[in-house]
Amino acid sequence: MAHVVACHARVGVPPRRGAVSEETSSSPRSSSIRPSPGCRRRDLLLGSLVASQTKGFALETEPANAADLAAYLLAPTDRSLDVDAIDVNALPEGWTTLESGVAFIVDRESEGNVERGITDTVDHYIPQPFVEVAYTAYTASDGHAFASSSAARRAYNYQAGVKDEVQDESFGGVMGMKVGEKRRFVVPGELCFKRKVFGQYLPRSDGGVLVDVELLSLQPY
Repeated sequence: MAHVVACHARVGVPPRRGAVSEETSSSPRSSSIRPSPGCRRRDLLLGSLVASQTKGFALETEPANAADLAAYLLAPTDRSLDVDAIDVNALPEGWTTLESGVAFIVDRESEGNVERGITDTVDHYIPQPFVEVAYTAYTASDGHAFASSSAARRAYNYQAGVKDEVQDESFGGVMGMKVGEKRRFVVPGELCFKRKVFGQYLPRSDGGVLVDVELLSLQPY
């Protein structure tokens, strides 16, 4: 095992008279030489700094949640979560269309998590909170599910409002929901190009995309 040379062996500082170098002597007495407390503290600090920098570098090279996101995708042949098709250009009464073209409807209202005192919508909290949702996304023209928290067998967690994804649309998406609320929203085909919903790229579909979502929890800072 390599040893750190004691303080008196620094460059430019001569060893004390009578001191024996561990590198030049095999005498048993050489093992009794110990660095001073100041050197020990210095060596510990340097070791900690190197370790922390190495750890940080390793984290930066890891892929960002790629495996986790893949767990939410359904196989193209899986029809277990499919719903009835919907025409995004002829929505029935009760839907609200935003300026962006995204439309939504509230399937179940909620007063929020009254027990914890979290009764405001997501966009009320600053900084943006972390939320947990259950969702399923479909191609609207045929009702085929392509991504779902049911497929992953776990909820989807993310920080609301920071990724500019479809669910972060003002008011109509998750940002306007309260804990316990359920919404359904649709994305027209022309808005699907290069857009994401809950981390997944939307499929190119002229018929648009349909999303069912329930806000399960909200964690303010």
